Amino acid sequence: MNRIVKLCDYIFVLRPTLFFPVWTVYAAGYLAFHKFSAAGINAAAPALDQTALSLLGILTLLMGSGYILNQLCDVETDRRNHKLFLIADRHLSPLAAWTEMILLCGFTLVAGFFYGTAIGVLLAIIFLLTGIFYNVAPFAWKGRPLLGLISNALGALLIFTAGWWSQQIEWQLPVRHALPYMFAVAAVYLYTTLLDLDGDAGAEKMTFGVRYGFSATTIAGCMLELGALISAWWLKDFVIFFPALIAAPFFIRAAVKQRLGDVSRAIKLPIVFLAVAICLHVWQYFLLLAFVFYFSKWYYRRRFGLNYPSLAAK
Repeated sequence: MNRIVKLCDYIFVLRPTLFFPVWTVYAAGYLAFHKFSAAGINAAAPALDQTALSLLGILTLLMGSGYILNQLCDVETDRRNHKLFLIADRHLSPLAAWTEMILLCGFTLVAGFFYGTAIGVLLAIIFLLTGIFYNVAPFAWKGRPLLGLISNALGALLIFTAGWWSQQIEWQLPVRHALPYMFAVAAVYLYTTLLDLDGDAGAEKMTFGVRYGFSATTIAGCMLELGALISAWWLKDFVIFFPALIAAPFFIRAAVKQRLGDVSRAIKLPIVFLAVAICLHVWQYFLLLAFVFYFSKWYYRRRFGLNYPSLAAK
């Protein structure tokens, strides 16, 4: 059993709990096509079809390869922040991690072009933005306050577009209807920079939180969350409007109280609310989320004695 648990390192180095926002934003793009596109309104009921599911699988592995690259480039800060220790603490060797990352990236980028040139190029741009530009020097946008924020917002746009494009290639509508999701992801990103302030500052990683401080970052994140709420109302996208409405008080509380526990709670709950909204349209999504959540809890408990993942604020 211990050997099986250790083999799971190759799965969890992909950081499967980070797939939750990827899957959710992708599904939101798919649902938005069926609600706002002239072709989608007349299409079948919005349960994910075979094409959408297979493309989601490709996107998942591609993002997983990017998460491995992030850890490979962030070994020092991960040690300082006492997290993401599979590579940082050499439970998985750098050689094994690089090999897995290259194989996954190569496979998914080649497979993407079987869906058409536009999809292949979109996946390549997603990896360039969220993988290369975000993590690798001399770009390393994750260590630049505004570029880190922009890359997370653009990542949401591209993933939302992938969900839409799994049905039909359109240009203007996906960009327009991705707006509240870009605001929401950007808001959560800003708050995540507050959880690692000391470690990032010690490693001279100039995130938004390090550059502008705790107070300004909580206020900026709160404003972005309100932007998600207002734009969702304007676009009549109630898939995200109601989750944003419920999440808004948590961001406002974090901005007013200036406490790390409130920031942590504001990070975790919006994706939960949005995932629930997706589950109301695609009930099978709940089964996938539950499986990954409890499989992750089993792995981290058996492998490292940790209670992770958890929705509790720290």
